[in-house]
Amino acid sequence: MTLLIFKVNQLGDNVVYLPVVQSLVMAFPEWRIVVVTSPTAARLYEVCCPEVEVLTYATADFNRAWRHPWMLWRLWQEIRAFKPNACLLGDDQGSVAHLLAGGSGARAKAGPQTSRVKLNSLLNFREPPEGAEHVAMHNWRIAQALMRHLKLPVLPEEMPAPDLSAFGRGEHGAVVMHAGASRAYKRWPLERFTELANRLSAHHVVTWFEQGEAADALLKPEVRRVKPGSLDDLVRVMAGARHFIGNNSGPMNIASALGVPGTIFNGPSTPNWDPPWHADGFDILRDPKLACQPCDLLSHPVNACQNKEHPMACMDRWSVDEVHRRIETRLRAA
Repeated sequence: MTLLIFKVNQLGDNVVYLPVVQSLVMAFPEWRIVVVTSPTAARLYEVCCPEVEVLTYATADFNRAWRHPWMLWRLWQEIRAFKPNACLLGDDQGSVAHLLAGGSGARAKAGPQTSRVKLNSLLNFREPPEGAEHVAMHNWRIAQALMRHLKLPVLPEEMPAPDLSAFGRGEHGAVVMHAGASRAYKRWPLERFTELANRLSAHHVVTWFEQGEAADALLKPEVRRVKPGSLDDLVRVMAGARHFIGNNSGPMNIASALGVPGTIFNGPSTPNWDPPWHADGFDILRDPKLACQPCDLLSHPVNACQNKEHPMACMDRWSVDEVHRRIETRLRAA
């Protein structure tokens, strides 16, 4: 049995997908499982699922391959060479993934049911989302549906958290801060992040992942600065954290998987992208009084702030004073 899995996108998207791959590897160790993903996420599977094969493509190039027939032809040849029996698509994969799965020669092709992708009908098993369920649960149900079709033992009803233990753990107990996110409109202002770090450093050990911007220089010497390195380094530092502070991002999903409590600037993100595991440990900074929040759709991000009267209102809403107070309250309670 050769199973081809398409999940070509950001790190956070793949962190929440990891339980699907890990559970399939555990249930069917004799299968050949190939994960088609991005270079950003490849290390996640290499460390946590060393049994699988990883095929990488830059996300933007992969999604735009339909504009370049020669590139699409090359991708199709590479996919066909695996001779897959089945293809499994993540809930957010686009037209190119659908086209390659449809032309892969696999008899079973499972993925989401969506009106956003015109080629969705190329999949012969499509699972619709259930209301505002978390994207991780939708992906889990898609995999369950494929197992039912193949008349194989269905995956458990309850989705496990990703197992990131293979990365190891740094024992430091610091408050860890990561101010980045994949899109600019999902970030709390960097100057406020640095001011918050400086205040917290008066009473706590604070570790700061540098952003490579001028605001990094505003940090006090007491704040331990860490240069962005490998995914291995990021996960090890996160695993030993006392508390995580960041935007709705890949590091947030890593904290959720690890069970590290946190404070999250939710911004435009919908509730189906809240931390999917250990949710009680997170303070999600979301203001329901803002009519524009969230501006992202359940199915996809809008990629820019939609509030023309007060741009970035969902982030500007949170002052350093208020966030500092909330975090100190949580740290004392812990």
